[in-house]
Amino acid sequence: MSQSPKKKAKVSEVAYLLGLGTPQVLDARVNREEIRLFVNGPGMHYGKAKILTSLDVMDGATHAAWTKLSKLLTCASYCGENGTTPLPITVEVSSVGCCLSFSTGPMTHYQSMVVLRPKKKDMTMRQVIDDAFVPKKKNFMVLIVPEPLSGEHGHNGGSHGNHSQQ
Repeated sequence: MSQSPKKKAKVSEVAYLLGLGTPQVLDARVNREEIRLFVNGPGMHYGKAKILTSLDVMDGATHAAWTKLSKLLTCASYCGENGTTPLPITVEVSSVGCCLSFSTGPMTHYQSMVVLRPKKKDMTMRQVIDDAFVPKKKNFMVLIVPEPLSGEHGHNGGSHGNHSQQ
């Protein structure tokens, strides 16, 4: 008697569309195993995304916590034409604190999917975030903020011309 192969458990996910009209903030502290960002339109719409929190340093959002979170997550861009592109997650430091930053994929992608997820299987984004920050507060936000490209390759000017409505 042959054994039937075990079915792979479906990964729980939340999906957001990054295109014209996208909300400015997207919830990252979700009870899902991965976040899928569907980048719609030329890659020039968005250059990167940042992960921010409502916690301050006293609440647990220290440089060490951000560094830990960056090491607990993985990010990649998937495009039928270009295949899979790993996207590094970096800690950015400013005068107001820290955040994480990652690219929304290569400029050549017209449509792609960026997947952000914990490196450990069967962990949710919420679990990984709470593990990194060990927050003193129970209610806090962690948000993904897509950032439009600016400068030479930006959609609102540069080498592609100004496409804004007059």
